[in-house]
Amino acid sequence: MKNKSDKPKEGTSKEPFPGYPQYSSDEDIFNKEKQEGLSDEDVPEIIKEEDKKPSLDEGLDVPGADLDDPDEFIGEEDEENNYYSLGGDDHDDLEEDVED
Repeated sequence: MKNKSDKPKEGTSKEPFPGYPQYSSDEDIFNKEKQEGLSDEDVPEIIKEEDKKPSLDEGLDVPGADLDDPDEFIGEEDEENNYYSLGGDDHDDLEEDVED
């Protein structure tokens, strides 16, 4: 295997893009246009309506969900018993006390 060196070879240029001409910022096509803010009229109605839709979990009726609301408000919800915390039903190997 050959030794690889991170050092540039002699005769190579240190320009970021050698061979490309340097253009000033006044020749940049993006700087030629006048910058405009996005007005509310430019936003499609579909996007405006999506902001008003309730999230998917607002209307769910989960038994016992209201029992831990006071803890949720202060950030102390016990998540270890939540379904998503365990990663699903196929993870019986997550128990620490099980001996094989």
